Amino acid sequence: MNYNFFIIGGDNRNIELAKMLREDNNKVKVYGFENLDKQIFLNEGIEIAKTLNEIKKDNIIISAIPFTKDETNINMPYSNEKVNINLLKNTRFIAGKIPEGFKGIDVMKDEQVTIENTVATAEGAIAKAIEMSNVNITNSNTLILGFGRVGKMLAHKLKGLDANVYCEARKEEDYAWIQSLGYNVVKQNNLKDNLCKMNFIFNTIPSMILDKNMLLLVKHPVIIDLASKPYGVDFKTCERMKINAVQYGGIPGKISPKSSAEIIKNFIYKLT
Repeated sequence: MNYNFFIIGGDNRNIELAKMLREDNNKVKVYGFENLDKQIFLNEGIEIAKTLNEIKKDNIIISAIPFTKDETNINMPYSNEKVNINLLKNTRFIAGKIPEGFKGIDVMKDEQVTIENTVATAEGAIAKAIEMSNVNITNSNTLILGFGRVGKMLAHKLKGLDANVYCEARKEEDYAWIQSLGYNVVKQNNLKDNLCKMNFIFNTIPSMILDKNMLLLVKHPVIIDLASKPYGVDFKTCERMKINAVQYGGIPGKISPKSSAEIIKNFIYKLT
């Protein structure tokens, strides 16, 4: 069975997703990409909508990941137009990180999608760390703050590159896993004692953990904050101290949009 998809905004993941859905002989129409060469879509047989009034009852509406970045407008990085998120308030649509009160289906709440996306996040974070540093990952001292999905995948990938992996966590259960997997355990009350020897620090905790007092203890590491708002690194202090730090979110859409689009496509097909 073929479907009619209407894609509103989004980053490179949605561009690749539009192509994949069209390759499967679905009808695909896009809106909110006018800053791109239209031939990117037309060459693939993808229609370009002129207005959102072209949405039809049988359309499966797909929007951005994240759905909004300012809590007001749909995330449309390739458009100058501002489209209020309330336009889709009473519609059933698919997007990511959808605010409460919408009928939308949140792709980022699917466990399989979330886990598969951690691969891209981990690989992208490591690539960024290599780009920012003048030392190898191999034999480096690398600290991961938080041992959730992203922390676990990062530790696995870094271990594969022969880094000395240190994982900070707060639960006894996590300590057991960290140790059994061959990583070094860093308990919260011992964090200060370990910061000074790190070459790379990856934060996955959306709460201020590397504040001014903590940053005074580091010695020229690369710091990459992968957490969502309110983040976990005091970047103003990093700037004053000339610490090499960056907030690096939305990695799947930046470094592996095709792989990420494949994951989203499979999720959509499970629903239809």
